[in-house]
Amino acid sequence: MAEGRMEMSEVMAIQFTDMFLAQKKRDSNAQSMLVKGLRILCDVFLARGKAKRGISTVKILHRERKKLVQILTKGAPHLLSKMTPASEDYRRAGNIFALAGKQSSAIKAFRQCEKLSPNHLASALEACQLFPDNKKLIHLFVKNATQAGPVVMYEGVFYLQPETSPMVKIDNVIRVLQSALEQSLGPLDACSAQLKRITDERQAIERGEAAANARLQAAMDLLKPQHDYYEY
Repeated sequence: MAEGRMEMSEVMAIQFTDMFLAQKKRDSNAQSMLVKGLRILCDVFLARGKAKRGISTVKILHRERKKLVQILTKGAPHLLSKMTPASEDYRRAGNIFALAGKQSSAIKAFRQCEKLSPNHLASALEACQLFPDNKKLIHLFVKNATQAGPVVMYEGVFYLQPETSPMVKIDNVIRVLQSALEQSLGPLDACSAQLKRITDERQAIERGEAAANARLQAAMDLLKPQHDYYEY
């Protein structure tokens, strides 16, 4: 997939998942590999525009992920926290349903992602990009952007980095906010406020007036001793 060999990726992912699905009894390792393979297959179908195949696969993914949770709950509960969050699978489903033109199912999947992982900015962003005229999605997106924390910079690229969901490039956030303002959609005052905040924070980092990662800097400051040991 990284090399862009999508046809080969699809063939390999289908063979990989079929191999595990053919096993009537799977242990936790086999079930985990199946779920990971199904995620890859969903992403391949999404990238190749195969919506119908993607929908059937993401439904199997939901089913097999639930089985994995049951297996781990009984045999290895300490591994549950290491699983990819279920919210990411519903986010994936939202994109696949949107590709198929099933707006209602797509929005339902994005909302389930938000329910499982509150303030999920990446999911709200993708929903707004896919359905830019939906006022409720704009409201959700602005709320999540507000809760995402300060702008951070990694390797010269600026992001918003929520604590419990994937980080998002601020250029994409800015475009959605500007589009909402131009179309007078959603909470206009909040859109303007977030647009100004994000722009100001980026400029402050560019001028060297703010840390590239304010959250990390604050954590590091807490590690600094409050008193000099020898002076004490």
